Amino acid sequence: MTVNGPGGRDPRRGTPGVSAEDRSRSWDAAGGADDADGPPGPGVAGRAASRGAVVGAATTWTRFAVQFVSLAVVARLIGPSAYGSAVTALVAVTGAELIRSGGVTWLIGRTPQLTAGTTRTFHRLSVVLGVVAAGVTLGLAVVVPASALPAGAVTLPLLAVVFLCAGSSAVPTALLARGQRFGTIGGAEVGAAVLSCGVAVTVALRGGGASAPLLQAAVYAVVLCVAILLRAPIPAAPRVPLRDLRDELGFAANATAVQAMEWLARSVDRVLVAAAFGPVAAGVYAQATQLVLLPVEQVNGPLRRAAIPALARLLHDPARFRTGFRTVLTAACVTIWPVVGVLAVLAEPLVVTVFGDGWRASAAAFRLMVPMAMALTVTSVTTFAVLAGGSAARLTVWECAVSRPTTVVAYLLGARWGVHGVAVAASIAGLVLVTPGFLVVTRTTGLRLADLVRPLLEPTTTALVCGVAAVAVRCLVHDDRAALAVGAVTAACTWVVCVAALPRTRGLLRDVGSVVRAPRSRDPCGLDDRAA
Repeated sequence: MTVNGPGGRDPRRGTPGVSAEDRSRSWDAAGGADDADGPPGPGVAGRAASRGAVVGAATTWTRFAVQFVSLAVVARLIGPSAYGSAVTALVAVTGAELIRSGGVTWLIGRTPQLTAGTTRTFHRLSVVLGVVAAGVTLGLAVVVPASALPAGAVTLPLLAVVFLCAGSSAVPTALLARGQRFGTIGGAEVGAAVLSCGVAVTVALRGGGASAPLLQAAVYAVVLCVAILLRAPIPAAPRVPLRDLRDELGFAANATAVQAMEWLARSVDRVLVAAAFGPVAAGVYAQATQLVLLPVEQVNGPLRRAAIPALARLLHDPARFRTGFRTVLTAACVTIWPVVGVLAVLAEPLVVTVFGDGWRASAAAFRLMVPMAMALTVTSVTTFAVLAGGSAARLTVWECAVSRPTTVVAYLLGARWGVHGVAVAASIAGLVLVTPGFLVVTRTTGLRLADLVRPLLEPTTTALVCGVAAVAVRCLVHDDRAALAVGAVTAACTWVVCVAALPRTRGLLRDVGSVVRAPRSRDPCGLDDRAA
C-alpha cells in the first residue's frame, strides 16, 4: 500500500535533490532501519517510539511536578481574581505552541530524509513566524490601554518574548526529537521549569499579583530556547528555496491549521467565561481546566514526539501500522483515563489541600470536564496516526468545518447555564465528535473502527477499578488530606495490579523494560547528510 501525502505525493520521495543512496541511508540514520537497503523494520521503529515516549514522559512528569508545586503556591498567593486575569492573557502564550510544535516541526519528525539546507529553510521560516507574532503582540499596545492588562505595561512585551523564543527554538527542538535525543529536550525543559517557577513564586511572594504567571511564561521560554540552541545549533548550509518545498510546506500548513483550530476551541471557553462571568469565575474555570488537561498534556507531549515518526516508518505495512496505532492508543488511555477518573473522585480534597478553600468551586467544574479529557486522549492519538500517514488535508477540513466550530457553538450554548454549563458543553462536544471524527479523518490510513474500540477495553477496565478504589477510600476516610494521600496511594497500587494483570497492558510494561537499548540516530539532530 502506498500512502500519499498532500497533493498525492508519496512521502517517501522526500526532499528534492536527495539521491536514492542518501534516502536509503536516511532510514538508518533516523534510527528506524533494519538494513541500509530497505524501509525501517517495525520492531525497531516501535522500540524507538517506546524509548521516546518513556524518556520523554519521565522528564515531562518531572517538569509537571515542579510546575504543579509552583502553580499551587502562586494560586494561593494571588487568589482567583488575579489568577483569572493572568490566565486569560496567557491564552495568547498557548498560541506560541503553534510555532514551537506546529506543522513544520511535525514535518521534520515524519520526513524520511532531511538535509541541512532544508533544515535552514525551515528554521528561517519558523523564526520569521515568531518575529511576526511578536510584532503583532506588541502592536496591540496601540489599541489596548496598559490599565486593562493584568500586569500593566509589561504584559505585551512578556508575551512577545514567548513568541520570539518559540520561533527560534522550534526547529532545533524538532531536530533533537528526530535524532531521538529526548533526554536532552527533557533536561532543558526541566531546567527551564525550575528557574521559571522560582521566579514566579518569588514575584508572587513580593506582591506581584498577576505578573507572576506572565513572568513565569517568559522566563521559561527564554531559558528553554537558549538551552536548546546550545545543544542543537542549526548547521551552516545553503538554504533550499521555498518553491522546492511546496508539498512539504502544504503538509505543514495543514497540520498547523489543525493545531490552530484546536487552540481556538481550547481558548474560546476561557475568554468566554472571563467576559461573561468576570475574573473570579475565569480563575476558577481555568484552574479546573488546567487540572483536567495536565495529565493529558504530560502524556501526549512526549508520546507525540515519538509516535508520529515511528508510525510514519510503518506505512509500508498496513497490518503493522494498525498494530502500532492500537498500541499507542492503549498506552495513552491506560495512563490518562485512570488518572483523571481518580482525580474526579478526589477533586475536592485535592483542590482544598493544594490550592486552599478559596478554590473549592473549581472541584465541581473539574468533575464535569473529565469526559472531555478522555475524549481528547483518543482524538490526539488519532491525529498522530493521520499526520504520520500524510492525510493532513482531510484532517484540516474536518477540524475547520465540523469539529472546532461545533465545539465553539457548544460553549456558547452552555454559557446560558453559567460556568458549569460551559464545562458540560465541552465534555458533550468532545464525546460526540470522537467516533465520527475517527471515521472521517482515518479513511485513507487503513484504520478501522475496531482499531478504535478494541484498544479502549483495557483502559476502561483499569479506570473503573481505580475509580472504585478511590470511591471506597473517600467513603471510609473523611479528612481531606488523609483521603487525598490514602486515595492516591490506593489508586496507584490498583493501577499497577490492573496493568500487570491485563494481557495487552502487560505487554506494554515489557516494552518499557527494554527501551533503554533502542537505537538512536548517529547524528544528534537526525540530519541525513551528516549521519553517514
